Amino acid sequence: MIRCLKDRSINIIYLESSIEDVWRAVVLPEGSNSYLTNQVITTGDPQQPKAGDQYTLYYGDIVNRAAVDYCEENHLFRLKDRYESMTPEGIMELFEVTTSYYFESEGEFTKLTLEVVGYKNDTYGQWFRECLEMGWRRSLHNLKSVLELGLDLRIELFSFPRMGIINCTVNSEQSVETGIGIAEGNYLLTVFPGSPADEAGLLRGDVILALDNERVPDYRAFVRKISTYYSKKDPVQIAYVRDGCEHNAMIDLTIDRMFTGLIEGNDQAHEEERERRQRIASERSASGRMWKSQQSGENEQ
Repeated sequence: MIRCLKDRSINIIYLESSIEDVWRAVVLPEGSNSYLTNQVITTGDPQQPKAGDQYTLYYGDIVNRAAVDYCEENHLFRLKDRYESMTPEGIMELFEVTTSYYFESEGEFTKLTLEVVGYKNDTYGQWFRECLEMGWRRSLHNLKSVLELGLDLRIELFSFPRMGIINCTVNSEQSVETGIGIAEGNYLLTVFPGSPADEAGLLRGDVILALDNERVPDYRAFVRKISTYYSKKDPVQIAYVRDGCEHNAMIDLTIDRMFTGLIEGNDQAHEEERERRQRIASERSASGRMWKSQQSGENEQ
């Protein structure tokens, strides 16, 4: 990760491809669909974007309703992004940032710099920054694979298993709350009902220290480690801290689209998935929580 101000993130990649080909892949809807999006709809000319055009970009269960802020061919493309992210309960959450793509020719290579600015200075702004930085890291590697090898690996890059949590690197506020040092663990902002983490007993406010005895001091380390479980089915041992005491739990990870977000991206698919998640959440609130309370009561007897 390139160190920079907390209101932004920066990714840089060198692509063995002409600047014209990189521009088309990043900026034009058909190019974006080749490595990143499921579908892109534009109000302007799809071959000649200009400032003021409105883009709707679908990435699995995320929709970005963006406006083109600046467009200088083969040099700079800037979007005002409005990301709508679907939670496992079918609720849409909004995040707004500005994304700039800088293109530079360097011999046989094109240097692409991607800068995202505008993260909020709070815990959820930090979480969004950490998620988006790692998400773009994967997507830019897929762009390199598509341009240099003709190989689209987005499913392989994003279908790593999940445990059903929202987590971020322990920050100063959470360090005071938990007693865990800054950047010495992953704080759980949310544990989704019915998720593997929920079934294993993890709660909001817990701090994950290690996966299978490997320390995960920050969000990047956590994602790197959990990605190694791709295609593996064995339970994962979680070491975590709650109320100053360290605990261990075994978790069966999942690749359910509710947690990976890998759905066919368009308006109809989004609406169907949102309704499915809301239905499951409603059924869980009516029966799942009752079942868990009954289990708890039986264990106390």
